Amino acid sequence: MNHPDAPLVANELYVAILGSGAPVVDMQISTAGRRVRITACGADPLSVLYSNGPGWALVVGLAHASGLTTDKRGLWAQLGAQR
Repeated sequence: MNHPDAPLVANELYVAILGSGAPVVDMQISTAGRRVRITACGADPLSVLYSNGPGWALVVGLAHASGLTTDKRGLWAQLGAQR
C-alpha cells in the first residue's frame, strides 16, 4: 500500500509518543485492501497534551479515522478509506 500522506502521519504519531517521554516507540503498520493503519505506542498512558497536541490536528486532517489505543498508551490513524 502506497499512500502519499502515510510518512507524514507516521512521523507525527512517532513524535507524539516520543515527546511524551517514552524511551521506546513501537510502530506498527497494517493493511487491509486499500486501507493502511499506522499505530505508535509507548510504555505509559499518554497525557492529554500528547493525544490532542498540535501534531494531532495534522493527523486528524489527513487520516480518515484516528484515535487513542484501548490501553491509552498509543495513537493510531487509518488512511485510504472513505469517512
